[in-house]
Amino acid sequence: MITIKELEKLAELARIKLTEEDKTSLVKEFDSILGYVDQLKKVEVSMEAESRVGAVKNVVRSDEVVVISAEDRERLLDEAPQRVGDFVAVKKIL
Repeated sequence: MITIKELEKLAELARIKLTEEDKTSLVKEFDSILGYVDQLKKVEVSMEAESRVGAVKNVVRSDEVVVISAEDRERLLDEAPQRVGDFVAVKKIL
């Protein structure tokens, strides 16, 4: 159970101003959420990795060097919206 004093400290850390009405409402909501989390902690889960449906696995392919002719390279570069010399110009992304 969360107290109003703890809620006020959280609000201060988050730089949020709360009214008295907000505080009482949030205390009830926090108690509800924390009660639900407590129920989840009590659930026992034991599942082997192999028994999961749709287990995730990496699919890796080997790199291949693709050689294209100078004619094809020039045609590909001509398709680019912008180009600088023999390179495709793209927007700077930070």
